[in-house]
Parts: sequence; structure tokens; C-alpha cells
Amino acid sequence: MKTLLTRRVRKVACVTLLAATLLGGRAAPAAAEPLKLLLDWAWLPYHAAFLLTQDRGYYRDVGLDVDIEQGRGSATTAVLLSQGEFDVAHLNVTNAAQLIGKGGPIKVVAIYQHRSGASFVGIKGHVKLDGPRSLIGLKIGSTPGGSDGLSLTVFTRENHIAMSELDVVSLDAQAKTAALLTGQIDVASGDAPAYDAYVRATDREPETLLLADHGVPLIGFGFATNDTYLKAHPDAIRRFLAATKRGMADAAKDPEAACEFMRAKVHLAGNNSRCVDYIKGLVALSTPPTDPSWGRQTEAEWRRLTDTLRAVGELPADQPLADFYTNDLLPK
Repeated sequence: MKTLLTRRVRKVACVTLLAATLLGGRAAPAAAEPLKLLLDWAWLPYHAAFLLTQDRGYYRDVGLDVDIEQGRGSATTAVLLSQGEFDVAHLNVTNAAQLIGKGGPIKVVAIYQHRSGASFVGIKGHVKLDGPRSLIGLKIGSTPGGSDGLSLTVFTRENHIAMSELDVVSLDAQAKTAALLTGQIDVASGDAPAYDAYVRATDREPETLLLADHGVPLIGFGFATNDTYLKAHPDAIRRFLAATKRGMADAAKDPEAACEFMRAKVHLAGNNSRCVDYIKGLVALSTPPTDPSWGRQTEAEWRRLTDTLRAVGELPADQPLADFYTNDLLPK
């Protein structure tokens, strides 16, 4: 028995020595920890940051093997995250808050876009948007049932406009851009960076009314995890955020290179100029990735958001703020 054991020890030692030799004397790297990331939507320009982070080895540098999957809207992303289908999600934080209010076991771990990009966008020279009531009499393209509809509900309430005063045309999300550019509607209700870029791509200038400038305290993009993954892998979330922040900084520093890289990797609608315009628009509404406060959430912004959602019947009255967010996992 002793001889057999000795042989096994020698065999293990030989294999270890061979591995060290092949690695140039370095110890074999530990296996990367898998993490499943779900995006808010199908490939869009600002997703370049995630692909850059992956391609440049930033996730690998922190010991993670990140699998990135496209989404189908932040509301759906929040649901799939809550069901444990994914570990971390990039999504609209307002949609995450709505699901948490319905008992969804997820928590927001970072916010980098503290003001929603929700807006009304028209074409300069065709419309003039100089305040909330300037929308009266215009045809507004809006997608019912999603974040679009919620933004419109909150906007009218905060600005004392009856919904009956507005001419709202229900359109599929994919149809609003064409309807705006062909004059079938006067303004589109949607994300400012996207629609501003779409209009400028046709050599026209957008006329934009940002809802955040008119009493709408909805929150834009951030990251969430589900309660099970949060409990089991808190350090993995922290490392994921640190690596992603690094990739976001690269994309913000050189949007043109980020767009060229992304277009070479995946299908992305539109030309490179529109992609760059889109990224710049989102960056302008976001906390810079180089800012030490990147990702940090405040009690005040969460209180404004939850009070607003309660006022329109989207949250229960007695839910504590601690259910919604944590700053404990932000990169140091």
C-alpha cells in the first residue's frame, strides 16, 4: 500500500512539474468563475462597453468568465433575472423598481444613469418643444404597456396635463422611428440618445424635451442581481462591476473605436456615425466611469422614485427602501 501511494504522489508531482514547465515556471491559473449577464435589449451602441470589457480581458483579469446575452426590454430582463435565469442584469432601474415592488427577488447594485433619458423628440423646424404644454395638439407616438407608457403617465401627472388633452398614437417600438422620420407623428416618446441620433442621421436636427427636466424623477440605467446570487457570490458582483466600469471608460474615451469594434463583432443597425452619436448622448446623461462616485445610489433619489411610482399605483405603500438597492458591492 505504501509503495502504491508513493507512486501516486510521484505521478502527481511529475504532472505538476510538467504543467509548470509548459507555463514558463508559473503556477496554472485558477479557473474563471462563470457569470451570466443579461442585457436590457438586443444589440445597441452602448452595449459596446460590455463587448470591449470581454474582448480586452478585463473580466478575465478579475477571475470571471462572463457570458453576455441580448435582452428583449428591461421589464422582461428584470423578470428573467428574478427567476434565476441570469446572475446580473443591465437594465432600466425604474423597471427593476417596479418588479421589486411586486415581490421580485432582485436588488439594484449600481446606477450610472441617475436621470432617465425618457423624452419627447421631434424634428426642429417641424415642431417647437418649449415646455410640457407645447405637446398639446401634436401627434405623439408612444408604445403602450412599457416604460414609455409609464413615463407618459408620470409626466402628465407631474405637469397637471390630462391625458385626454394629448393626441397619443399607439405604435410598436420598432415603428416609432419610421413614423417620426416620415411625418406620420410629430414627436416620438422614447429614449433621447436614440431618437436624437436617428434624427441627426437624416441630416436634420432633433427638437427634444427631456422629461427629467420637467418633474419626472425616473431613473435610467444600472445593474441588478437576484437575491440568490447576491447571497452566494457578493465578491463576484463587485469584480464584475469593477471590470465593466473599466470597459465603459474605454468606450466613453473613444466612441468611434468602440463602435467600429462592435460593428465588426455583431449586427448593429445604422452607420458608425449614428452609433457614435448614440453613445455620446448616453454618456452625456451618465456619471463618467472615471468618477469615484460611479455606480453609487442615494436614499434621496430612491425616495423620489418610489414615491412617484406609488403615486401612480406601481408600488405598495409600505415597502422599505432597503428592499430596492445596496451600495455594498461597488468597486473600491
